[in-house]
Amino acid sequence: MALKILLADDEADIYALFEQRFRRQIHSGTFQFVVARNGQQALDILQQDPEVDIVLADINMPEMDGLTLLEHIALLNFVLPTILVTAYGDMATIREAMNKGAFDFITKPIDFNDLERTIHKAQQYSHQLRQAQELKALDAMKNRFFVNITHELRTPLSLILAPTNQLLEETNLTESQQQRLMSIRQNARQLLRLINQLMDLHQLDGLPVDEAQEVGDLTGFVAQVVSLFEPSATIKNVSLRYQTDLPAGNYRFDAGKWETILYNLLTNAIRFTQAGSVTVGLYESPTGVRLSVRDTGIGITAHKLPHIFDPFFQGDNQRIRSSDPTGVSLALVKALTRRLGGQILVESQVDIGTEFVVELPLQRTGWGGQEPNLAIPTLQIDLPQSNFLPLGPPSENTHETPPLLLIVEENAELLEYMVAELTTTYRVRTASTGYQGWVIAKEELPDLIITDLLMAGLDGYALIERLKADPATDHIATILLTGRADDTSRLKGLAVGADDYLTKPFHLGELRLRLHNLLDRQQRVRDNYRQQLAQPDRSALSQAVGDQFLGRLYRLIDQRLDDSMLSVEWLADQLAMSRKALYLKVHTLTHLSPVELIRQYRLRKAIDLLRAGHGVSETGYLVGFDSPSYFTRVFRQFYQQTPTDYLKQ
Repeated sequence: MALKILLADDEADIYALFEQRFRRQIHSGTFQFVVARNGQQALDILQQDPEVDIVLADINMPEMDGLTLLEHIALLNFVLPTILVTAYGDMATIREAMNKGAFDFITKPIDFNDLERTIHKAQQYSHQLRQAQELKALDAMKNRFFVNITHELRTPLSLILAPTNQLLEETNLTESQQQRLMSIRQNARQLLRLINQLMDLHQLDGLPVDEAQEVGDLTGFVAQVVSLFEPSATIKNVSLRYQTDLPAGNYRFDAGKWETILYNLLTNAIRFTQAGSVTVGLYESPTGVRLSVRDTGIGITAHKLPHIFDPFFQGDNQRIRSSDPTGVSLALVKALTRRLGGQILVESQVDIGTEFVVELPLQRTGWGGQEPNLAIPTLQIDLPQSNFLPLGPPSENTHETPPLLLIVEENAELLEYMVAELTTTYRVRTASTGYQGWVIAKEELPDLIITDLLMAGLDGYALIERLKADPATDHIATILLTGRADDTSRLKGLAVGADDYLTKPFHLGELRLRLHNLLDRQQRVRDNYRQQLAQPDRSALSQAVGDQFLGRLYRLIDQRLDDSMLSVEWLADQLAMSRKALYLKVHTLTHLSPVELIRQYRLRKAIDLLRAGHGVSETGYLVGFDSPSYFTRVFRQFYQQTPTDYLKQ
């Protein structure tokens, strides 16, 4: 393939000179020259022809000079070297050109032997740049594939773990059935753990040191993590010990990363120790703290020891390959240790044992008598779970209509499973795309929406942003249910307005609890709004309403408070909503119809007017009643006393 060279020079005979000098290369197809008479022409060619490999440019040209062309090439991020071929040979011009990104500088009259060597050098550089760009694009494509495939793997794992957990909660299982189900759960969790480790390793690459946020009892935290491994050690007849000389007190440390480091080191230690002991030590060091995990296991050969932290490395021992076929765990440990600003060392002898030592900086806090935010381990241990009693909807009135859920999920099988489990407690609508979910949400105004994150077209982020931006739907509680467990995705989900964030695979019991809590919170808000209307001794409505929609609705009623002809249709028109949408919105917020809300609002405003010194008849007219007698009758029905009796109080 010919090397395409753009020659930008306003001298009339320059191309003829180059054509004569490089006729052999042009004839053989090694070089191909494209000519531009000024910098602007050269820039137009570059924008239209991405195949240009090298630019040869004069400095002094009309319309756009060579130095300005250099600046545009840099701004447009073109991956090609630019050689300035010019009569200006002073050092100041050369320095300016090189500072603006010139690859090299050739002065006129041209030494074509020197120019040809420079062109070949630029060709190699251009090839390296293009190769780097292609590798970067390929790496970005692989990263997208990696993230997407991890997300896809979490969905079938949800469909394995969720029903398995449910079956294990049954009380009539035989011992054989329970053991088989526990085996399924254990292997599914192991697969999930591997997926999480791969994702963590991918995300940690090249990131700076983290600053710890949690504060708590580090020695107690490590003790809790170690204790979680006691059943595994007992089964293998391995003695598990924990030793520490760290002073008691509270420390600032990253609990999540410490937990992952400990989990992987302890898992490997117990896995590779057939008999003997595993000892975990936590000691003071000059730079902070030293965490050691020592075992009496099979050990690692000396020539393989330097490579054990390499991603996907497998030892030469058959037992190691069979127990750790991926070689991910130690690579993740090293990446996390670096992220915490520490280092990890290892010593090992075959058939004697291995010791990993993690040196980490540690900051002791100055907490006094106040209880700190203790970090609690979150590891899942494969032990039988207690029976789970599902919670019903958060409604005091068992005769009320159950809350309406909308589930937006692309995976048909997972959607079917969730519907089957949740319809026993809730009314459920479904959508398979984000756009369908948006349409149904606008029409039905569900109490809560559970949405997937990665969906074609309108994804979970965009769906929640639309819901929160629309006055008709901004009150709807939302849960993001997704395979993305990284902090960036979680924080973005919460930032766009999600009320909760749950990762796949999920425990159905946990999902039920989160649903119950969110719906219970909504019920308490509804009760508060109703009490504002129903209790005459509460503060004025203008000071108590926290919801923007209700605040606007009340202001519209205030505009025509004395108008007995005020209608729901007028309110809906002012709010740019259909009558149905207004009914659903008001009922969701207050459990009242719009007509009931208008009447109760008039009565509540009557309380404020009576307090301000207005008479009963005047108050009735001011709040839109046609006659004082009708106002008195309605007031007594609602507040269980007449306006006159209220004034006497």
